[in-house]
Amino acid sequence: MKLLMITRKVDKNDSHAGFTYGWVDKIARAVDELFVICLSKGETMGLPENVKIYSLGKETGAGRLKRFIRFSLLALKLVPKVDGIFCHMNPEYTIAVWPAALLFRKKIVSWYTHKSVTWKTKLLVKMSDKILTASKESFRLLDSEGDPPERGRLKYKVQITGHGIETDRFRPDEISQHTDEKFKILTIGRISPSKDYESLIKGVNTLVDRGVNTIFVQIIGGPAIDTDKQYFDSLKMMVKNMKLENYLEFVGPVPNNEIAPYLQQADLFVNLSQTGSVDKAVLEAMACGCLCLTSNVAFIKIVGEDFMVKENDPVHLAEKIKLVMDLPTEQKKEISERFRQIIIHQHNLDNLVKKIIACY
Repeated sequence: MKLLMITRKVDKNDSHAGFTYGWVDKIARAVDELFVICLSKGETMGLPENVKIYSLGKETGAGRLKRFIRFSLLALKLVPKVDGIFCHMNPEYTIAVWPAALLFRKKIVSWYTHKSVTWKTKLLVKMSDKILTASKESFRLLDSEGDPPERGRLKYKVQITGHGIETDRFRPDEISQHTDEKFKILTIGRISPSKDYESLIKGVNTLVDRGVNTIFVQIIGGPAIDTDKQYFDSLKMMVKNMKLENYLEFVGPVPNNEIAPYLQQADLFVNLSQTGSVDKAVLEAMACGCLCLTSNVAFIKIVGEDFMVKENDPVHLAEKIKLVMDLPTEQKKEISERFRQIIIHQHNLDNLVKKIIACY
């Protein structure tokens, strides 16, 4: 089988899109040839020889018009050669390749995991032959039971597959388990207000005020736009004013292929993002056997009520962190293994790739 994949970026060293490298690698090993069109390209060394990557040139400064023309020419060149098209994440990719797919009668399978429903999402539904999503919360045209609210073709188009986590890379590392007395808390994500880092900082401050001085928090990620940078400055000022410098560290962006060791060394992963869909960062933490606290409603059925925290409630967060800290060691190990097994069985990239290929 020959497949065309369209995605935003292929770069194993990217802190946000680095996971896509793993998807390209796994899909390539399941097909004869894989052509990839991406907006920009970074480090791709190590991918199988049957992968050919075509960048639209965003990394070299190519403007939108130039990228659109290049995409159109590539679509006309590559679509006739392949057996199917896999559009990864952005509805725009499905919309852009649809004319060529229609012309050459090629099936489009689209991956979409986001809570927003826009006109682009509705076009995605009409133009795709199949839509794959991580959970019912990740595709809001599904109803509360995980079924399409409208019958007809949509009923057969949408398939809930689970996410795609590299469980062979994100796994516990018993050999390197930390031995110091600090209880290590980790969170990963872009520095932006939607991640609610201020609640985490205030929660840490509450614990320290209550005499809990064995915690240490690492925040991995960086700001992307000017408003994020202003938010980041306010967070650093908050840490300084609360005198939490010895309890919290802003690590900065870390490439996805270097994240696993941080997770393996953490006692607890905290996620206060309100994406409303299944967050990949939490799943990667669970795959590493990390205990997790989250306020993301998409995880209620995955981690259970005991590991859910209230939104914008630092005191409640502090109380939940303390409860996790006080769990007996054997109970922590049992929960850790249960979390990992959930990822292996429901969110394994190897299984997802098989589901993608089966669509064609």
